[in-house]
Amino acid sequence: MKKRVMILAATAAITGVMVTGCGSSKPVSVTKVNQEQEISVPCAEYFTDGNFFRGVGVGQSKDMNTAREKARMAANTELAGSISTTIKQVSEKYVNDAGQSQADYGETFEALTKQVINQQLNNLEVCCSKTTRTPDGLYKMYIAVQADAKKVFDALDRSAAADKKLETMYNREKFRANYDAEMAAFAKKQ
Repeated sequence: MKKRVMILAATAAITGVMVTGCGSSKPVSVTKVNQEQEISVPCAEYFTDGNFFRGVGVGQSKDMNTAREKARMAANTELAGSISTTIKQVSEKYVNDAGQSQADYGETFEALTKQVINQQLNNLEVCCSKTTRTPDGLYKMYIAVQADAKKVFDALDRSAAADKKLETMYNREKFRANYDAEMAAFAKKQ
């Protein structure tokens, strides 16, 4: 009895894998490499580089607009995380280079980062958008959004220059050098 159940389970698993791999209207392309399947996802080629912060999102729903909103929200979240992480690294390096206490200025830079991210999320450009329909009738949206790295820096620079707490220690050239170095690191990853 156990042997029969195990055979049925194995057969079901193999059938599930075969059914999953079949179908001509799939939104992804599949290539077998050494018994593994390589999957190509639409809009996945967009990632943060030296010129743009980017985020990619996927949304699925019975309603196309809902799928689009879910994808856009996921892309915005990824992009905001990328900007936030980058600015945090830049500000930590900048504060350390300036010989200041991270505790004193970390919260200020964090608040500025949130402000800049909120501004940038209102001005994002959609650089890729693909819509597919799944076999079970759901809409699936793939969206990539981007924010110009120079505009992000300019917004942060204006905010930092206007902040009273940073007034005495903010050096635009040093901060810019750290920011440019971080963006160059993204460009090298390509």
